[in-house]
Amino acid sequence: MSKTPIQKWYSGKSIFVTGGSGFMGKVLLEKILFACSDVRVIYILIRPKRGKTPQTRIEEWFKLPVFQRIRDQKPEVFKKLVPIQGDVTFDGLGISNEDLSKLINETEIVFHCAATLKLEAKLKDAIEMNTVGTKRMLDLCKQMEKLQVLLHLSTAFCYCDKEVLNERVYDFHHNPYDLMRTVEWMDEETLNQITPNLMKPHPNTYTYSKRLTECLVRDSYPQLPVCIVRPSIGILTEI
Repeated sequence: MSKTPIQKWYSGKSIFVTGGSGFMGKVLLEKILFACSDVRVIYILIRPKRGKTPQTRIEEWFKLPVFQRIRDQKPEVFKKLVPIQGDVTFDGLGISNEDLSKLINETEIVFHCAATLKLEAKLKDAIEMNTVGTKRMLDLCKQMEKLQVLLHLSTAFCYCDKEVLNERVYDFHHNPYDLMRTVEWMDEETLNQITPNLMKPHPNTYTYSKRLTECLVRDSYPQLPVCIVRPSIGILTEI
């Protein structure tokens, strides 16, 4: 069977994925591995959890229902998933120098899906994970020698004050850099007190921080080949 244009484009590519442990991340990994099995490698940013190594965590994913058809038809492609130990809340994403060099020299496609989805997360936590974490990813991508595209996973609800959401990044009255600095120096009690008024018209810190983040991604263009995807609500049957 001849390859589709998409399969041809992905063939031989080196991919870096964050947020692979989440719902959207696992669906993405399964789709790439099954439909575009000729990719060279998929590096996954993953942190140790409950005493389990990143490699152990990935091996546990393989047992989930979402990967059933791969287990049945293409089990050999699992070896293309390579864990990169790290965390978006750490400077430099917490990646070792050896792994960092590998990513900088090899990566051609980045899917940045890592985020906190907690609607009522404290503002400091939401901005640290969603906004500052993306800033760290943008900084890393600027060093990647072969980068062809950085896809940032956003949300259809980051502009809750818009009746119609067009395919553009809207201007915002808050500067993401100002907010990143604010949550760094302001004490938590004061920050919690001003949060409701600060994030208006947003109903929660999730959509507010994701809106700030889109501004960061927009401003990185054209230095970086970026695109933004805004899924709405995802509902799983089993995973």
